[in-house]
Amino acid sequence: MAKAKKALKTAATCAGVAAGTYFAAGALITEGVLSRWGRINSKPDEILNDPGLMRAYLQDENFRKADDWYINAAREELKLVNRRNETLHAELVEAAEESHLWLVLLHGYSSRPRMMAKQGVIFNEMGYNVLIPYLRGHRKSEQNFCSMGYYDKDDVADWIQYIVSIDPTSQIVVMGCSMGGATTMLVTGEDLPENVKCAIEDCGYTNCFEEFKAQIGEILHLPSFPFLNAANAYSRLVHGWDFRDCSPIDAVARSKTPTLFIHGIEDTFVPYSMLAEVYDACAAEKDILEVPDAKHDESCAKHPEIYWPKIKEFIAKYVK
Repeated sequence: MAKAKKALKTAATCAGVAAGTYFAAGALITEGVLSRWGRINSKPDEILNDPGLMRAYLQDENFRKADDWYINAAREELKLVNRRNETLHAELVEAAEESHLWLVLLHGYSSRPRMMAKQGVIFNEMGYNVLIPYLRGHRKSEQNFCSMGYYDKDDVADWIQYIVSIDPTSQIVVMGCSMGGATTMLVTGEDLPENVKCAIEDCGYTNCFEEFKAQIGEILHLPSFPFLNAANAYSRLVHGWDFRDCSPIDAVARSKTPTLFIHGIEDTFVPYSMLAEVYDACAAEKDILEVPDAKHDESCAKHPEIYWPKIKEFIAKYVK
């Protein structure tokens, strides 16, 4: 009997240690990847202090034009209290002349509004007011953790309501790249005002769990099981959301918003194969652009000669 009790005690101790290790692993991964103090904001505030971006500025005329536009534009910093009583931040560049055309432009993971200038400058030249929110956990955001679009979809819906409140006749296009593309798709699954005319998603993922599964080995050099499962369990317990519930593919299946799906054929970061999955799942009017030779979030820079004509053709169907 004594031996049995000792064995049970040892087993319980081992189980407790295993559970603690599992939780600690989940915490380490999740905090490192999704906390504002981890990977998200690790790049220099000044993008020209980043050697790669400095090269792009010096060598790519379109990049230089876009960044100069952003720096020199009369940007207004906006604040909005959302449905959770949190303060959100965004930047607004108004059109040169009074306009009821609006673009809500969503950046990707570890990015920021400035990095969306390549899209923003073209829309601004087309007469759009360009509103670029800081997504959760990024730079000026007051939220400490990134949700990969899960909570951001509600924040974006609140920004849309803000636009409608100040401009009831607004015509709104929602566009995002990478995590911003996923967030765009998630937003289209919500009940949106008729002011939202169409959406453009560029290289967004099907589902957060599947995207993390595709990248955990590449980025963290870990197998998805049990580490991704541990991170997901931690996220559910501490941050209140499950990676599987952050599911753009489910959102587009109930969408009523016409959507253009764009993806670089050479993209391995958000696998190109995900394009067909979200496109096929979309219940709304839709179109597709597959960009040759483009890796992740390279479509705009790699082939502007096919990227912009397709976008302009698409939005012309819905924005009058």
